[in-house]
Amino acid sequence: MLKKIDIMIAPIILAIVICGCSGGAENVVDAVYESQIITVEGLPSGEAEISVADLRKLPQYELAASYQRTTGLEESFHMQGPYLSEVIAALGGRLSDYEGIGVVGLDGYYCLISREVAAATPDLMLALTVDGESRLDAGLAPAQLAVQGQFGPYWVKKVERIILYSEVPEKEVTSVWAFNNLTEGIEPYMYEYYGSKDASIELEQIFTRFDHVDSRSFFTMKSADGFLKNEIINMVKSRYYIKIEGEDAPTNISPHIQLGMNVHHIAWFSTNADAVIFLDEMMKYMDTAVISGQRGIPISEVLYETGVTALRGNIMQIVGREGEVVTVPGEDLSKGIMTPGIGGVIRVIWQQESGYDNVEDLMRIRIAAGENLETEAPALPYTEETPDTVLTISDADQTLYFSLIDLKNMSKGYIEGVYSTLNNWPTKSFSVAKGIDLNYLLGFIGISSNAQTVRVESADGYYVTFTLDQLKGVAYRYPGLKDNSASGAIPVKPMIAWEFGSDTDDISNAREEHLRLVVGQNGLNDVNTSAMVKQVAKIIIGKEGPGIWAKPEFSFQDGLLKIEHELLDIVKVYYTTDGGEPTVNSAVYNPSTSYFQPHLIKPLQIESPATVKAFATGLGRHDSEVAVWETE
Repeated sequence: MLKKIDIMIAPIILAIVICGCSGGAENVVDAVYESQIITVEGLPSGEAEISVADLRKLPQYELAASYQRTTGLEESFHMQGPYLSEVIAALGGRLSDYEGIGVVGLDGYYCLISREVAAATPDLMLALTVDGESRLDAGLAPAQLAVQGQFGPYWVKKVERIILYSEVPEKEVTSVWAFNNLTEGIEPYMYEYYGSKDASIELEQIFTRFDHVDSRSFFTMKSADGFLKNEIINMVKSRYYIKIEGEDAPTNISPHIQLGMNVHHIAWFSTNADAVIFLDEMMKYMDTAVISGQRGIPISEVLYETGVTALRGNIMQIVGREGEVVTVPGEDLSKGIMTPGIGGVIRVIWQQESGYDNVEDLMRIRIAAGENLETEAPALPYTEETPDTVLTISDADQTLYFSLIDLKNMSKGYIEGVYSTLNNWPTKSFSVAKGIDLNYLLGFIGISSNAQTVRVESADGYYVTFTLDQLKGVAYRYPGLKDNSASGAIPVKPMIAWEFGSDTDDISNAREEHLRLVVGQNGLNDVNTSAMVKQVAKIIIGKEGPGIWAKPEFSFQDGLLKIEHELLDIVKVYYTTDGGEPTVNSAVYNPSTSYFQPHLIKPLQIESPATVKAFATGLGRHDSEVAVWETE
């Protein structure tokens, strides 16, 4: 449970007395400690520094914190400090504007917080006080990053530097390698790590075997137990190893990674264009199939898991260790499996009727360059309307037609889940749905680089328009919605559902119905029910720019400040009164509408000097600029 607390700072002689909220205890902290600096890079103004003393002047919050180390050990703490979003706002930035947040400790340990993780963690905190101690010991000072809901490796200690990345190149994985064959010829280094000396491969040497590594992109690792960690490639190029023998191997080790902060039993890792797999580890958590008496993972599933999504319409090459090549359409990859052999060998085995040759020792699978192919890509299906057509997807160049059977046969895109919902009354509830991932479905027609909007239209003419970012960006289910808590938010995907159930969080209550769009929320006050188009019949991809919502305006009289907008019943207006940058997790000015509960839209009472900032957001357009009002 979170609550805002006040910390009073009063100088006395050579010390500062910190009056916390932990039983009224007072801790004397010396001026040298309070002068410790955390540097922030990537702000609009460039680089800035902020001291512990200045961090204490920001609003302080309490957090009942806990995390699990990758060793399985769980640790719990009581923490206090400012939210990272407010730290960045105090320095002139807006946390939600950045694609990634790199956090570096005094010991060189580094962790990257992706935009999605940051958005799902509104209580992301720089903890200055831990378990009542305002003067942290050398293992934590000057601050510890608190990332509730994430594994221990995210909880950076001894925070020294924060790097804000406004741009991170998107991954476009086109090649998946077998680790053993990729690293053949690289001499393992016997790395001594916490008393154990084990064979390890330096990551920088692995990178030299790829065609192109963008140092600005994400380096992603996933463990067999589902833990996924991102880092910036530039930060892992030196003195960073993959341990391939010994306890918890394969695992990442480096002089800057403390024991228990590693990714154990790595199943795969990827750069901007290449992924590398440990199939034995993937077999622990992925669905398998049997072909010719051998059990393995469908090739298509391995590629989807590691980030290769452009299979349909592409020609793939399965390359063996001896240089043999089997060329197949991407659609046919589901007809084969990858199965582990002795000594890290990966075999590719096909269904006999496919006609493709098995590969006994896989080197890699890659998307082939079209101009070098002798085989033409198969014609794109779904191009003809039939009496069973229930859904069309179109852009300026083509239209695709889908029957309900077509949709249900797309097993790779099938999803189901629970969604938190909010209407304009506002009533908070939950719904369940089963159907097809909308972004997977859009992949059949392809999203051109100049696409701007996606319009989802009902059979009765009702429609909702999304910007491409709104539809493809991350949205959430908030388990604590009814308690007004954003903690533990879970990313969910937009879905075209053929089964749906309202006012329930039990997936077994989903019932067959007409196609329906189901989407998540962006913040606790995001109304998503109006976007859930019923009887979906058409999806239209548009190229015209969506525009931007108008800024809110202010009207002040007799101590009351009204926030006005020309479309107040359509947009949501979020605001702050302390000068901080507003986000979708800030207070909402219009929780209801003028036609439901207008009394909930109240002017703000201003009794002392204040700086109010507000912005408007809504479907179909980009967020407005932030409007600012200050007392005279």
